[in-house]
Amino acid sequence: MTRAVVVTLPERGHFHPLLGPALELERRGVEVTFATTADIRGDLAGAGISRIVVPPHAEPPSASLRGEALARILADAEALRGWIRFLLTELPSKWVPWMRAVLRELRPDVVAIDTMSYEGAIAAELEGIPWVGWSTSLNPVIPDDFDSELIRTIASLDNDRHALFRSHGLAARFRVSDVLSPAGTAAFTTDALVSHATDPDVVLAGPSLGGTRGGESLEPADRSNARPLVYVSFGSQAFHQPKRFEHVFAAAAHLDVDVLAAMGDLAAHYVRPHVRCVRFSDQLAALRAARIIVTHAGANSVMEGLAAGVPLLMDPICNDQPHNAAFVERAGAGMRANLEGGSVEDTIEAMQRLLADGSHRKNAARLATSYRSKNGAVGAAELALRACR
Repeated sequence: MTRAVVVTLPERGHFHPLLGPALELERRGVEVTFATTADIRGDLAGAGISRIVVPPHAEPPSASLRGEALARILADAEALRGWIRFLLTELPSKWVPWMRAVLRELRPDVVAIDTMSYEGAIAAELEGIPWVGWSTSLNPVIPDDFDSELIRTIASLDNDRHALFRSHGLAARFRVSDVLSPAGTAAFTTDALVSHATDPDVVLAGPSLGGTRGGESLEPADRSNARPLVYVSFGSQAFHQPKRFEHVFAAAAHLDVDVLAAMGDLAAHYVRPHVRCVRFSDQLAALRAARIIVTHAGANSVMEGLAAGVPLLMDPICNDQPHNAAFVERAGAGMRANLEGGSVEDTIEAMQRLLADGSHRKNAARLATSYRSKNGAVGAAELALRACR
């Protein structure tokens, strides 16, 4: 039997895009095991993954990397740079020995890694196992002329992360935060959004939407006589954005809309007319009902919003989010907003434009057609199968 190990960072934004390709491999008779360094076995099992390994005595992801604690890091540029430095240049060395032991025990024919899980790439190379990248961002397709705080931060870390690989006798190629595989890296998008890949080993696989999602949602069947739905989410980690949520609620109050807001721990603190606040929403189901999405422009929200043909109102917070917003703006499928320091009147106007049947909706529908034409779960799974030893 063919075996595959999927290595992921232990956060929803990272493992959700990997679920579809993993389940596609299983449908093709491959035995798939997820390996991750924190205890997210409950989340993965709920998504349909049956084989999961974590280190002995592994704990759930730290509360310091989500909600209000994470919001404090994101608001402090130096703290954010330090977090990225730790994640990419210091933490992987801790997990390489454990990851090598996992690969020795499971003896996979291929390893598929979240392209920010450097320990997976290092361990696979050291064990002589072919590996492919399944990127959880658009980093592999960022043009050379893009600039952002993340790109500048990563440039300052480049010597350190090359030294990390050299310390194991290896060389590596990177695109922004992602390590690229010589056997191929799947980016979950199409040329309708990003034009083309800048690296010949990067495959535009299409969106990856598989796997079971938890959380609450509003289905279209429940809303046959309802007002247009505005779906609001700032991600599963950086959800503690009270000013942004309050700004959106204030703008929506002037429009004939309903709001579904995925707010994490903030949900218990808000009661507004025509607003439903939930801790976590089944985003794929919510987007099937939504007229627009208000988002931080995280990679999953952008991919899933475009796949649903939903225009985006975007206020990037950090990291790769400005890149994603730039792609969407360039494609004419969304607009940027300033939900912390901007005026409510400007947001009302932007929401009105996106709610209308104008160019943004037509462009979102065009991108949705492109996304429906390529199944990223299939494309990424086939990339892994081609690399099998």
